[in-house]
Amino acid sequence: MSRGHVPSDAEYKSQVSAVWKATFWMGLITIVEVVIALIWMKYLTDYPRIILNSFFIVASATKAFFIIGEFMHLKYEKRALMISMAVPLIFLVWAIIAFSWEGGAWHHMRGY
Repeated sequence: MSRGHVPSDAEYKSQVSAVWKATFWMGLITIVEVVIALIWMKYLTDYPRIILNSFFIVASATKAFFIIGEFMHLKYEKRALMISMAVPLIFLVWAIIAFSWEGGAWHHMRGY
């Protein structure tokens, strides 16, 4: 009965450390998101909302990077697999932006 690859103590500690680092950074980013949202709603309501939305998009993409890389183990896979997953994601994000833009244009054109 083969147990497959059993990591050594050093490999195991390295993997656990990487998971804790990713968890720390994602938690920190989430705390910063909440604090900025609360400050924005209380003191910065006069600024354009696109700034806040852009920050949330970048922060969410950063957290997604940690989730995909560390918890889904994609960081340890071959480059071709990463590219085959990243390219469709880029097109999906592009499609969402394009359809939102087009929908906004139609909304504006119809005078709503």
